[in-house]
Amino acid sequence: MNHDQKLNVHVLCLALNEEVFISKTLQAVYPHCRGVSVLTQYDRDWFGKSVAPDSTLRIVAGFPDPEGKVHLVMRRWRDQAAALNCEMDALSGRAYRGVEGHGSTVGEVRRFHERPDYFWIVDADEVYDPATIPSMLALLGRKRPRGMRVWGVNYLSSWNRRVPGSIVPFRQFGFVRAGLRFTHVREVTWNEHRLRKLLGIVRIPDFAEKAFGFMTCPPEVGMFHHGCWLGSDERLLAKARKSAHESSRRSSWLAEVDALQWEHVSTESLPRSIREAEWPEGWIER
Repeated sequence: MNHDQKLNVHVLCLALNEEVFISKTLQAVYPHCRGVSVLTQYDRDWFGKSVAPDSTLRIVAGFPDPEGKVHLVMRRWRDQAAALNCEMDALSGRAYRGVEGHGSTVGEVRRFHERPDYFWIVDADEVYDPATIPSMLALLGRKRPRGMRVWGVNYLSSWNRRVPGSIVPFRQFGFVRAGLRFTHVREVTWNEHRLRKLLGIVRIPDFAEKAFGFMTCPPEVGMFHHGCWLGSDERLLAKARKSAHESSRRSSWLAEVDALQWEHVSTESLPRSIREAEWPEGWIER
């Protein structure tokens, strides 16, 4: 494909009881993708335990969607990586093959079900700055890696308390080529980690990411703003019990989070997608 052509990017958004975040997350990514799949188990967590559902599904179903991009997918999964792989497989299967079309032309059916160039993985509490998304996608289009990690910045209790990256360095796969599969949560292959460990042992410069065809988006180009630690201790504990990350379920996890150093960020300095949105009381300074 010509690098000047616009990428076909499809967002995969995992959401379980994310009524506070979901509309803000969708608003940020909607103009920059060909489609959005919101994946939810509705009333079950990753461990199959019953969860009292909130209004996430209602908000997604009512989200303004003039271009018909939003897909709401509710089904049972027991693993985050498997959930992502399931939807990626469904969207990569060229469903238009052999279809004659009855409500739309064959060309329209083909375009609608065209295989994405990249899947953009976004948790519901990862809010992007719309001003930086075009630069991120332009970089992705020029480099065409197998996958691109994105740095995330965390906030503690409120959006005005930012945890510096020097305290909690945090990056994960934001974009993966169609055809790749996740093996664990947001990891594509553990062989990259094994190679990195070996290179460290033999004291050779780390080229593991490049060797596997991956790259990391420079933070000055773009990053996401992670709202996982916003709100009360009660909210954080409830979220941790459903988390796919084992570290969040340690008995000492909340005390470790509360002890993190943070720096104050003025509301005016936050991305528009955050500063202009409505949040629960105390989540942002007005």
